[in-house]
Amino acid sequence: MTRIFRSTSIEVANRLEQLGWTREELLEVVDAMVASRNSCTDNDPSSAPGWMSWKDGTRRLREIARPKGLEKSEADQIPWAVDVERGIRFAVSNTDNGTGLPYPRQPQNRSKKGPATDRAISSNQGCLFDFDDMLGKVVPLSMAGRQPGIVVSWYLCVYAEGDEVRAELSCPAALEGGFFAGFLERIVLIGSDPGDGITRRRDDDDGPEYEIPVTRKAQ
Repeated sequence: MTRIFRSTSIEVANRLEQLGWTREELLEVVDAMVASRNSCTDNDPSSAPGWMSWKDGTRRLREIARPKGLEKSEADQIPWAVDVERGIRFAVSNTDNGTGLPYPRQPQNRSKKGPATDRAISSNQGCLFDFDDMLGKVVPLSMAGRQPGIVVSWYLCVYAEGDEVRAELSCPAALEGGFFAGFLERIVLIGSDPGDGITRRRDDDDGPEYEIPVTRKAQ
């Protein structure tokens, strides 16, 4: 399986631009997800942190995406932000501690996905032959141009546990037993290593300081 892992600031920024996003925009979504998770208390249902994170992450993703020309979609009862022109769509997912780490580690969704997600990810599978490359390079579908009748599905994967936060925008290749089983491409937004993408706190010439809020409501 083709595995593309992007983690340096330059390659992350360049690839996100190709997909129609900036790091700052996606970090706003991460921010919303973590803040919602941390707003829950011991008095909330045990499923509340994950559901609140997913719900508010979806809302913020669409709030940013729709003014950019993306469309809201509930295809197969999955909440997407769809870039019709590019033939790609985006959703959010709460994932485990493999998020943001290089292979062989990789994110896995915390909640089991159903047949609808399986159908969505199945369209990501396979590789395409790049005839423009004199060497006949084989490229994954996530890297190919607009393909008629095919919509490539991407997930903003967010891991948040206490003060630890990691995130990546990634294109799943398969779903097994309801869980992500592989990826065609992974773009690290927040990694564990200061040299990988964006660490949890960043202050440099590329943009303003960014810090995930981790305060909790009084119980």
